[in-house]
Amino acid sequence: MDRRKLPRKVGQGLIVLIDGRAHTVIDISTAGIAFQTCGSPKGSIVSLKLAQLADISNCIEAKITVVSSQETITRGEFKPTMPLLRYIISHIGEATGTEPAYFRK
Repeated sequence: MDRRKLPRKVGQGLIVLIDGRAHTVIDISTAGIAFQTCGSPKGSIVSLKLAQLADISNCIEAKITVVSSQETITRGEFKPTMPLLRYIISHIGEATGTEPAYFRK
């Protein structure tokens, strides 16, 4: 059973950069992220950059609290900021081929 409050969307085209290393994003929402990596301990706070694979200079800094860490997958809850939320919402719009209502004029 999925207990998430916000639906996760495809993370295709995004990577997480931690200490100069790139990690594949599995899924993302405005609340959190799952990505491939040998995990940090549950409860730890991790600073990272969320970037587009096609252009890693198009990135945003973020912090997560690790909520689960398995052998190859880390799941984290964002410490949200407005720039981070805009970045994620924009990505989800591009990934789903829709213009989020947040950006409509």
